Amino acid sequence: MQPGASRAFAVALLIASSGFLAGSYCSERGYYTLGGTTTSGQVASGAIARFGSVFVDGAEYTTSSATVTIDGVTASEAVLVPGQVATLGGTPASASVAGVAHALVVTTRLVGPATSVDLAAHTITVLGQTVQVTGDTSVGDGIAPMEPAGLLLGQLLAIDGYRTSTGIRASRIDPATGGVLLRVAGRIGALDGATQTFSIGATTVSYAGVTGGLPASASVGAYAIASGATVGGSAILNAQQVLVQAEAGAGASGTSGVVHGAVTRFGATTDFDVAGQPVSTGSATTYDGGSATSIAADVELEVSGTYNSSGVLVATAIAFVPTTDFRIVGPVDFIDSTAATFSVGGITLATTAATRWDDRGPVHARTFALATLGTGDWVEVRGDTTGIAAADGRVVERRVAPAQTQLVLEDDVSALADPSLTLAGIVVDTRGATFADINGAPLTRNQFFTSAAGHAVRARGSLASGGAFVATAVALRN
Repeated sequence: MQPGASRAFAVALLIASSGFLAGSYCSERGYYTLGGTTTSGQVASGAIARFGSVFVDGAEYTTSSATVTIDGVTASEAVLVPGQVATLGGTPASASVAGVAHALVVTTRLVGPATSVDLAAHTITVLGQTVQVTGDTSVGDGIAPMEPAGLLLGQLLAIDGYRTSTGIRASRIDPATGGVLLRVAGRIGALDGATQTFSIGATTVSYAGVTGGLPASASVGAYAIASGATVGGSAILNAQQVLVQAEAGAGASGTSGVVHGAVTRFGATTDFDVAGQPVSTGSATTYDGGSATSIAADVELEVSGTYNSSGVLVATAIAFVPTTDFRIVGPVDFIDSTAATFSVGGITLATTAATRWDDRGPVHARTFALATLGTGDWVEVRGDTTGIAAADGRVVERRVAPAQTQLVLEDDVSALADPSLTLAGIVVDTRGATFADINGAPLTRNQFFTSAAGHAVRARGSLASGGAFVATAVALRN
């Protein structure tokens, strides 16, 4: 990032001159404008994992007959990108047969300038909304490195993801360029007719410039999408348009549904919302990665079930989405197509139908997947450690091979004993390494080993004979 003074100036300049042109914005996603959300009946909702057909949360859907809508505007499937959250209506997929999507809808959650970056918390702030950047967050060209440290204050961003109590858990972040409508979406909080403002989380929306005023359906608790060309401060949006709509479109009674998102309302373990979709549980509900008592506000879940006549998704299965702490960057050593695994730095990485594939290399292949991965390809893999030198790959991104060809390994630290530590079951030798805190400030060896317990650690280096990782640089990550 730039020095602090330069970053502060960038924010002030952006806010002072934020008379952006109203209209569509241009990014990798294409050109599109604000609009409503409709589907032909919800079958699945979650982040797009890859293409060929369209894969959402491990299920494949053909889209040859589907109407694709991005922010209310009909679009081509070709402009969709991995990590965008999509809602598909159509025929459900099975283990052996792809589903058929009749409608595919994407709605961007947040567009605005980044006004703060918290490296320790892995968050950025956009229009007052706290955006969580996780190992499951994909990013577009123009953001490097692909984490909060690669975001400049004042940079204009378009963010897809899952609504939380404080803002958004990002599944994808793109730089937004050109004429742009800023946007915030969420439940209306305080509504003040005298000042013509309402709140969405920490964002104040001024609707004085909305032609005809607020829609009659705008009330506290309603889901709204506000857009405008200017801001009145870092957390004030001057709206030109306010739409009020259902946050989630329920399927017809008796149809199946799969919804991925954060718990946006928690009444009880038998009564809560995921991504705005009401969910009920019962004695027949099964749980993976947790139990009913683990459900709480902001917990990320994938819920499968059947819609009842009231539009409630009656859950048959609930999977808890774990935190992604593991990360490795390096060239592919070996590929086992039969086992759906490959290795980087001697670590075996398992893939599934839910693995997100994103080609960030020179080709930008749209149908990038295990079948098109090659030995020697430089990749970044993020996921969950499953054993010694083994992990699940939840996000696989192909990269341009760097000039600096050292491996990068990151995980929750274990077996901490100067001069070594263990990451993902790999012993890391730090005798020749430099040390840093999460902000990049230098640490002494003693300071690092005194404070590293309970943290994720990033090591840069190479593999030695015998499998040890010889680090040249080691840093705390949270």
